[in-house]
Amino acid sequence: MEHLELYENFKQIDDSVPIEKSIKYLKGISKELKEVAVSLCKEYSRAKNGIISGLNLHPDLKKKISKGNYPNGFDMGIDKNGYFIHTHRGRSKSHEKPDGITAKEIKFIDSTG
Repeated sequence: MEHLELYENFKQIDDSVPIEKSIKYLKGISKELKEVAVSLCKEYSRAKNGIISGLNLHPDLKKKISKGNYPNGFDMGIDKNGYFIHTHRGRSKSHEKPDGITAKEIKFIDSTG
């Protein structure tokens, strides 16, 4: 029972830092990309080691997906090189713009989920 209580206390401490604050103090990512990341946060978004993951899809990427009738079973992320898509098993390379992610990458990353 003591271990469970310790875990619950640790979990509360870990959840006490809002994701927006974690993103703000993340090193290596430009201010503009941080602002985009904050606007696309989900409740399970993470910011650690210069990578922001678990974000909603950028509107430009959503437009590309709907226009091309591509799958969308993945999340978006941001790192120092730009935007990428990911699942728990894989991620695409980073692109300067969210709509720069290729159809081939979209189909492949969707298949890893």
